[in-house]
Amino acid sequence: MLLLLRRGIAEIGLGELEEDKEKLFRIYLRELQSWNKKFNLTAYEEEREIVIYHFLDSLLPLPFFPLKEGELIDIGSGAGFPGIPLKILNPSFSLHLLEANKKRILFLKNIREKLKMDFEVMEGRAEDLGRNPKFREKFSLAVARAVAPLPVLLEYSLPFLKIGGFFIAYKGPKLREELKESGRALSILGGEVLDVKEATLPITGERRMFLFVIKERGTPENYPRRAGIPSKRPL
Repeated sequence: MLLLLRRGIAEIGLGELEEDKEKLFRIYLRELQSWNKKFNLTAYEEEREIVIYHFLDSLLPLPFFPLKEGELIDIGSGAGFPGIPLKILNPSFSLHLLEANKKRILFLKNIREKLKMDFEVMEGRAEDLGRNPKFREKFSLAVARAVAPLPVLLEYSLPFLKIGGFFIAYKGPKLREELKESGRALSILGGEVLDVKEATLPITGERRMFLFVIKERGTPENYPRRAGIPSKRPL
């Protein structure tokens, strides 16, 4: 497992995996497999699958990130992806994991203790917390992976970003099609497309695409809409 992880991180262009960070990934893998037997946190159960499709997939766009420090929010973090791998490789991020599922919340709090890492677990829905003055327009970076179609994802994410902040959406080869349907959402919510990057997942050679959005204007106060509406009636 660790040889695969080291190889993949080198292929991504992130250099050599340091021993202390390797240890954190080992703990993370062990805890994820253990909890997955009880709570079905992820469809991937084998070491190889978790390393490739969670650890490496989470890290793939890191060389392209416009910032390597600051307040980072992971929208719909699930079992901690991509936020925790990003934090392990780049401890300068001040990490906040947003998740609504109770079982996943328990896992995130457990893994925080096991890894002895400093990050916040935010329990709730993006539509609700995005209206909370404590979190609204407070973050420099937002990331989301395998959460929702792009117009919905923009409404979940952009309210959390301060003006000048960046949103990175992890997407597959249909990203450009989703972008065609997202112009209205970007215009309303204050975002502008900064870049689209493409990368190849190590080991498997699968194609991944990443959207980089910069927040250029404030998000109107009536967004995000109440819970459930963005997914039912996308902008």
